[in-house]
Amino acid sequence: MNTVLLGNIVALIGAAIMVSTGFLKTKKQILTVQCFQFVVLSASNAILGAFTGITANVVGIARNLFCMKKEFTTPWKIVFIAAQLALLFAFNSDGWFGLLPAAATCAYTWFLDLKDEVQLKIVIIVTLLCWAVYDFVFKNYVTFAFDLGAVVSNLIGIVTLRRAAKQGQKP
Repeated sequence: MNTVLLGNIVALIGAAIMVSTGFLKTKKQILTVQCFQFVVLSASNAILGAFTGITANVVGIARNLFCMKKEFTTPWKIVFIAAQLALLFAFNSDGWFGLLPAAATCAYTWFLDLKDEVQLKIVIIVTLLCWAVYDFVFKNYVTFAFDLGAVVSNLIGIVTLRRAAKQGQKP
């Protein structure tokens, strides 16, 4: 089987998980589901030769698990961002495009402690756009399409959260 086809088949599973996070309403739910997403998308990146994507996903898993257990203070943010940058410099074989997943992971890490789910979803949208470019370049067409789908689902999530807030409801 062709590696592009196989990588995209595996990506389909991870991408479906990714889109589902747009409809989740709590940070803990989002972080938990993202861990599963990162595992599957790492497998897809390995098949497609997108190695910086794997390192970003590994840091993402560690960061999300940490954030579910401990307070994510500025020093911890710096530790995870430094880890991402160290892995980028150690394993980047993707050239300039390798900066995109690292930038997305660093930005998401910096803003992960946002208490407002709407603001968190905005950060997710921005970082997904970085991933969309990276995925397209590495022929991960399924994930590229789903990156865009997750942007839309997060926009829908923002509208839902804002409507609920206007009506005085807890989402």
